[in-house]
Amino acid sequence: MGKIGSQHLSRKACLYIRQSSLAQVEHHRESGARQYSLRERAVTLGWPAEQIEVIDEDQGLSGASAVGRTGFQRMVSDVALGRVGAVLGLEVSRLARSCADWYRLLEVAALAGTLIVDEEGVYDPNHYNDRLLLGLKGTLSEAELHFLKQRMIGGRRNKARRGEYRIRLPVGYVWEQGVGIRMDPDERVRDTVHLFFRCFERLGTAAAVARHFEGMRQPFPKRDGWGNPEVAVGWGTLSWSRAVEVLRSPIYAGIYAYARKAPDAMDPEDPCSGGRILIRGTHPGYITGEQYERNLERLAANRSIYGAMRAKGNPREGRSLLQGIVLCGRCGRTMRVTYRSEGTTTYECRGPDTRRLCQQVHGRYVDPMVEEHVLGAVSREQLDLALGALEKLAERSREIDQQWKKRVEGAHYEADRAARRYHQVEPENRLVARTLEQEWNTRLAELARVEREYAEAQQRPPIELTDEQRRRILLLANDLPRLWRAPTTRPNQRKELMRLLVEDVTVRNTDVPWATQVAIRWRTGLVERHHVERVLPHPQTTPAAAVERIKALYGQQTDREIARILNSEGYHTGYGKAFTELSVSSIRQQRGLLKSRVARNPADPMN
Repeated sequence: MGKIGSQHLSRKACLYIRQSSLAQVEHHRESGARQYSLRERAVTLGWPAEQIEVIDEDQGLSGASAVGRTGFQRMVSDVALGRVGAVLGLEVSRLARSCADWYRLLEVAALAGTLIVDEEGVYDPNHYNDRLLLGLKGTLSEAELHFLKQRMIGGRRNKARRGEYRIRLPVGYVWEQGVGIRMDPDERVRDTVHLFFRCFERLGTAAAVARHFEGMRQPFPKRDGWGNPEVAVGWGTLSWSRAVEVLRSPIYAGIYAYARKAPDAMDPEDPCSGGRILIRGTHPGYITGEQYERNLERLAANRSIYGAMRAKGNPREGRSLLQGIVLCGRCGRTMRVTYRSEGTTTYECRGPDTRRLCQQVHGRYVDPMVEEHVLGAVSREQLDLALGALEKLAERSREIDQQWKKRVEGAHYEADRAARRYHQVEPENRLVARTLEQEWNTRLAELARVEREYAEAQQRPPIELTDEQRRRILLLANDLPRLWRAPTTRPNQRKELMRLLVEDVTVRNTDVPWATQVAIRWRTGLVERHHVERVLPHPQTTPAAAVERIKALYGQQTDREIARILNSEGYHTGYGKAFTELSVSSIRQQRGLLKSRVARNPADPMN
């Protein structure tokens, strides 16, 4: 006790109380009682009761960091200002679990002459032996937290390896005690999830699926993340981000996934870390494992990353036919599409150094040729494609109609349930009766709204095709080029059909001959190679005979007269057009045929 002096007793004593979680505060009452009992110890050591400040505002917070512990921060500030004679705590772990926070408190206490008091003794941070002992206690406290965490994580991971640890579940699954993961018992929820994956298989992008659900007025279910079957299912709008989250979840493929966002293997530098745990076949899946892998590859392919070796991106609305699948024949990277103001399309590649142009290919040379070969390949199977499209269209209509019927059925159930609750209440209990009557009216209004929307949906283009509509579609399929070029066919639809048949198209400009080499790699693995002629640069486009004729005439004739003579003799420019005064002048000047004088025309009245 000789360490306590008058300079300490003249200042207040701070009793710091903390437990790591709210559950400990609620259930571990003895620990809290032991910490509060240190107040009597401070009185025994000589501090008056009115000079003892109890700081317990950090209850339920971890001591692993000082962040968020306002009581601890205020206490350290008072110690630094010399207002505290002693800091009392049941043990070091109550004050801090981090050596950084603990040594900071010791440093400030040593400068201010503040004592540290626990259940075992009184310590002066200015004394070497006391400071060494306090440092060891702080180190052991931090190590203890590490061991506790490692033990808890190890037990949790061991349970997860058996597929028994309860994980967060996406919508469509619930957790049943003793059974584990199983499909949602709500039939409407299951059918909606099945419809979601069928739509992605058909549409190919998460955004398109979200737009489809919005356009068909189909809500998407949502449930608490722990799959509690007792929690009611909510329904809301399917967003793009939620669609991506559903597609990336391996649980839909029947795979138990613990720490699925963690790296594959454990970090050797951190024993508490661990790789993800994936167990196949633990529960029924909405899709197969192979389909899940295809969905991930499709999501990755939908990302448009210019400059990557292979980055298709999803088909967009631009007029370029080869967007995302055209590759540079020099460096192998995906080429970027550029739309010119005059309506032309250009494919550009800048290679690894984006500041330097690798090559540039005009779409007017490549697109028509690839389009011709694709239409030729499709025309051989066009009847089968048309029949398959009719079957898919009818199946899609039946799926949407089934969803509407179940939605109406669910609204009927909610209305009947509200009616039963209203009729069961005692008539004298008017306060409850009015509330239940209002709820019943709300459910009836919701039922009327759903039935009205269902009736509107049935008025849209047909749920079931008539024989006449089938006949017209088959006739149109027999003329696939007209369907391809129809104004109602969107550019992204042409690109989707293109990608069903073509894996990629590699292009490379050559100077001899002056052409573009085109290699079409079909989905079957077959590669077809073609050459497409390019328009020569302007100095070389004019036929040599026409240039020689201009050389013979330019000394005695005007440019207008030379153009008239060339046109009468059947010459054309390199673009296949008639000569004009301007074109003759441009060709003459590019070849250094400069006139020293202008030839005089006797018929001109100005001469």
